[in-house]
Amino acid sequence: MLRLVDRDVGQPKLYLRAGDKMTTRELLNLDCREDGSMELLQKALRLIPPLAKYKIEDVPIYKIEKAIIVLTKKYNMRIRELVPDVWANKEEVIWRSIIINDNDLSTTQIVYGLSLYECLAKTVICMYSLRKKVDTR
Repeated sequence: MLRLVDRDVGQPKLYLRAGDKMTTRELLNLDCREDGSMELLQKALRLIPPLAKYKIEDVPIYKIEKAIIVLTKKYNMRIRELVPDVWANKEEVIWRSIIINDNDLSTTQIVYGLSLYECLAKTVICMYSLRKKVDTR
């Protein structure tokens, strides 16, 4: 059985149980060009309650967007920027999303991905793991 364990020690952590034990930082640093990385990302997405019903197929991007909206409306954090960085890499575009705290507008986390889907997936995983560190609205 897979389940999330959220720990409030230092860096936010998100653990995948049943053999795949990873912190949120390790999930955010996954290179989805490698075999198995996207499957680990999908497994982590399926552990977030609004996305849990997608057991067989990949979580659709519009559901990830909806989960980000739900987390933004419930907690004092939001995405300040979601931009493609075309100058960071010669071969590929690297997407960047910046999560900020709405109380003081400070940067909480910067998330990178090689595709828009990967960036949004890592962003919702990060926002879900940060939910206990920020105030509710």
